[in-house]
Amino acid sequence: MADNNDNERSPTNPFGLPDFSQMFQQMQMPGVDIEALMQQGQKNIEAVQEANRAVAEGWQALAQKQAEIFQQTMQQWTANIQASTSGSPTENMEQQAQAAREGFEQALANMREMAQIAADSQTKAMDIMRQRFEENMRNMMPNTGSKED
Repeated sequence: MADNNDNERSPTNPFGLPDFSQMFQQMQMPGVDIEALMQQGQKNIEAVQEANRAVAEGWQALAQKQAEIFQQTMQQWTANIQASTSGSPTENMEQQAQAAREGFEQALANMREMAQIAADSQTKAMDIMRQRFEENMRNMMPNTGSKED
């Protein structure tokens, strides 16, 4: 088997794959703009990368929110313990009941906020992919889009 040095790994070719643009140009298929196909493929890859960044940012925002919730919960729990040891049993029960209500309401608010963060992240990623799909469809239709999208 011949050793092909053209397929060596590099920062622009981390997997050592052959240069498909050269292969397609050598085929010289009539009516096919190989350069436009390669540009379209590159834009598809860039769209996937951008969508992945949006998803990663969403996960990061969720992790930060979880850390914030944990910190707030621990502070509130500590404050509630200290407050519940300073009054009469009746007052302590009332304070505990109030703390439970407030905790439940805060938990619901936190869940809504986290769900919104996740939904926003998914929507952003899907919008990126949808826009790229629409550009591809326009390019496939004759006389409806430029070959440069």
